[in-house]
Amino acid sequence: MQREGAALCYGTICLEGSERMGPHNHPEVSLHNHPLAEYMKFITRDDWAGVAELMMSSAESSRGQGLIF
Repeated sequence: MQREGAALCYGTICLEGSERMGPHNHPEVSLHNHPLAEYMKFITRDDWAGVAELMMSSAESSRGQGLIF
């Protein structure tokens, strides 16, 4: 499921961050994702361009929060 994958990634960032940056420390983390159902609409139609558009919209949303890529 999508939420477990996101939680696992977050946990890995925090764990490895502490190992590299010191106790109780990790990089700042921001997260944006569309519901899995939105992705599945495209995936079930084999519309990978649609999936890419959703991914790009997440990146644009993050950029709107001031993130720099």
